[in-house]
Amino acid sequence: MLYAREFTKDDEHQINDLIDEINTTDHNFEGFRIINYTPDFETFLYTLEQNKKDGFYSLDPIIQTTYGLFEDNQLIGGFNIRHRLNKLTINHGGHIGYLIRPSKRNQGYGTKLLTIALEEAKKLNIKKVLITCEVNNKASEQVILNNNGVYENDYYEQLENKTYKRYWITLD
Repeated sequence: MLYAREFTKDDEHQINDLIDEINTTDHNFEGFRIINYTPDFETFLYTLEQNKKDGFYSLDPIIQTTYGLFEDNQLIGGFNIRHRLNKLTINHGGHIGYLIRPSKRNQGYGTKLLTIALEEAKKLNIKKVLITCEVNNKASEQVILNNNGVYENDYYEQLENKTYKRYWITLD
């Protein structure tokens, strides 16, 4: 059974295993970068709690909740839900960022993860969800389309020298 929940102290080994797999395979933390930004697991959990309350980036805080996606108690991936958009996330990042561990990619988990993430976004009373992906990330683009994403436009991020596609999903 596939389910999402917030991380606990019991998840340290699985998080480290996920990070090791990504670092070994493709170094791609796009959409779920939070797991690689903290020096130790205790700080990681503390940061997640602070992001739910106070957010990060002090001038225009990004309030977000982070979830792990599990199947049979194995960590498959994860996602962040940003409770509102700000000047940084309106063009790149959107409301939801997500990641599937490399060994579980191309098996339908991404589509299922986003479906679950959209249900969590509904609980936060988000009516219209923005999701972005790198212009060349066809797998992520397909995940968004599988969840009824409607293309709006491309956005060029000058600082990163990358182009992102922007999609909207209206929640019932």
